[in-house]
Amino acid sequence: MPTVLITGCDSGIGREFAAQYAQAGWTVWATYLDLRRAIEDDRMHHAALDVTDFPQFDALRRETQGAPIDLLISNAGIGLDAGQLGALDYAYLGRMWSVNLVGALKLVDTFVDQVAASQQRRIVLISSRMGSTGSNLSGGHYGYRASKAGLNAIGRSLALDLFRQGITVAMLHPGWVSTAGGSTQAPLSAAQSVASMRTLVARLGNHETGVFLGPDGQPLPW
Repeated sequence: MPTVLITGCDSGIGREFAAQYAQAGWTVWATYLDLRRAIEDDRMHHAALDVTDFPQFDALRRETQGAPIDLLISNAGIGLDAGQLGALDYAYLGRMWSVNLVGALKLVDTFVDQVAASQQRRIVLISSRMGSTGSNLSGGHYGYRASKAGLNAIGRSLALDLFRQGITVAMLHPGWVSTAGGSTQAPLSAAQSVASMRTLVARLGNHETGVFLGPDGQPLPW
């Protein structure tokens, strides 16, 4: 069975990814900021992972024992910042960039060899349309927009650097999802969003590496 490793399974999209892939028969490594929130499912492997705590990456790598990872999903993230000029919380912005941007790169850096050793060889970075510079018509959300735009830039470079190893990298916007980081007015449930993204991931070819896609599979502007 293929193997997936997912960060940020405490709630929302990450939790749904873990549940759906386990239901589909995959070997699932679900990681959590707080292991007390682990999904009650004996089919999964559960591990603590604060993506700003680099020794935890080393511990998780040892725990996986170098096994191939078909799909690596960087999902852990901090949500929107609403601060305006003159009232920005720079400590919060720094934490956001550490989680959303640096933590994602460290994840890939830690497990890329195990992805390369797998059959499917796919890396998915959960991005956001908020990271699209071309689509920014409303301003604000400086930290979040920057973190996701930076994540997209990292993803494009990873796609180029890992192409010869047969690794496909994709940045996916999950849509407006009803989660703690979204809104109760959002049109998509986590289950619907994840099901759509799983369909996209399953059909991706290596010739498409480096794409930035919406939940409907359409390319998004950079």
